[in-house]
Amino acid sequence: MKTILFQGDSITDANRDREGIDQDSTLGQGYVRLLAARILCDFPGTKIINTAHSGDRISDLYGRWIEDTLNIEFDWLSLLCGINDIGFELRLHRGADAEKFEFIYDRMLLEVKQHRPNARIVLCEPFLFKLRPEEVGESDLDIIRDWEVWEGHMKERQKIVRKLSDKYQTLLVQSGAMFEKASHEMPGSYWSVDGIHLTLAGNEMLAREWYKTVGEILPYSI
Repeated sequence: MKTILFQGDSITDANRDREGIDQDSTLGQGYVRLLAARILCDFPGTKIINTAHSGDRISDLYGRWIEDTLNIEFDWLSLLCGINDIGFELRLHRGADAEKFEFIYDRMLLEVKQHRPNARIVLCEPFLFKLRPEEVGESDLDIIRDWEVWEGHMKERQKIVRKLSDKYQTLLVQSGAMFEKASHEMPGSYWSVDGIHLTLAGNEMLAREWYKTVGEILPYSI
């Protein structure tokens, strides 16, 4: 039986049940749950685990990397992070700048390669949506007001993820480019509830892109 482990922040966490009373609810209500439905149907016996934590910056992820990643026996690791470091840095000066973000992210991937050399890794680009002022709460108005700054930081993080994907020969879900294109077809509020977190349609689009990226290889490794 193969195991797929999902890691990241609130987009991956998606209000998952940490108590594990209902196994299905431990996957959260986001794209991981949608992916799990398809994978578990297509490949019975696959084990899917979600250990993402809402609010995690890259340093928070690394702080629990041993317990919530390396100590788990997985065959696949999927990772999505980046937005919280931008938000914490711009709002509170408590996030990782691009240099530190890359340094810690690189270290995390190196340790996966050392501990699980045969595991396959999937990296997802972080993303951001530009909504209208009336579509977001007061706490998120700064994303709209300072859009060029936020977008610039996001583009920088996306570039880092692509660079590390090349370095460690991972699969890359180009979610940033995907949602940028999608936002030209439907407004950002169709895909995101606040510019960061996803709607049902947004979660489904991310799940489809993940499966599109991984799907051709998955049957030969499950």
